[in-house]
Amino acid sequence: MADATLMLNARIGRRSPRFMPVPVAPPVDMPRARWLALHARLPGAAVLLLALALALWPHWGWMARRMTDGSDEPWGVLALITVFVLVARDWRALARPSNAALIVTAALALTAAVARWWLPPLVAGAIAMAALATFLAGARPDRPAMPLATLLLLALPLIASLQFYFGYPLRLATAVLAAPVLRALGYAVEAMGAAFAYHGRLVLVDPPCAGIGMLWVGAYTAALLSYLGNASAARTLVNGTVAAACVFIANVVRNVLLFFPEALALRWPQQAHALTGLVTFGVALVPLVLVARWAEGRKGARWPAWPPRHHRQVA
Repeated sequence: MADATLMLNARIGRRSPRFMPVPVAPPVDMPRARWLALHARLPGAAVLLLALALALWPHWGWMARRMTDGSDEPWGVLALITVFVLVARDWRALARPSNAALIVTAALALTAAVARWWLPPLVAGAIAMAALATFLAGARPDRPAMPLATLLLLALPLIASLQFYFGYPLRLATAVLAAPVLRALGYAVEAMGAAFAYHGRLVLVDPPCAGIGMLWVGAYTAALLSYLGNASAARTLVNGTVAAACVFIANVVRNVLLFFPEALALRWPQQAHALTGLVTFGVALVPLVLVARWAEGRKGARWPAWPPRHHRQVA
């Protein structure tokens, strides 16, 4: 009976299931097995991330228009590229976020879509960046979420708005703190609003000297160092505070140095104005880097290296 069944199956092109050979899986080493497991989880996270990015397209369009129409500085592109590189360098470790993270992400994305009709575009864009940060934090729970969220917020076109709301208060505080320094150097300088009064002349602290751009770069540097150092939310906040304090002090020093060619009518190259700002800002970043590395040394963490390439072994 069995021989007749085999002959009949052979004539119609079928095989009996009970006579099919059982394949034996080839032995694999542990790194290869881990890579296969991570690679198997990647499509789910990648597809969801792509879907989220497409759902946020109105905010991307607004950001692109804001950065290219001359109304704001395009510095947010740097922060956005940085986030892309940081996520792409560890793409093998991406995993599907938990259901709770997906629910929060969807709620934030929906809120951002509705907020476009009732709130300023900048606020709606901030909610959209919060949705993206929530998803990435769920996809990489082993990496710090606070620095990544900070970088995503810095990707928004913020410079013009920060200059409008905080430019004059920063210029006022800079003038008030720089005037005693100039008096200590022997110059009878008084702060009058956002300006210096010296021998009947007014030397203005102009909007570029408010230090908004320097504060943005300081926050970007603090967030990047915090992410690379795997810093906690509290340590990220400390790094940001140190960055803000160092940048503000450096801006006061810059205005003190720029007072002399303006008030004393000194002749110096036109590029010296920008060079003074770059030098003082570079010096201000040194304490921030030292604090970030000191905290990293106490924690015992190492900055993540670039993931090694995995090649298939050929016998």
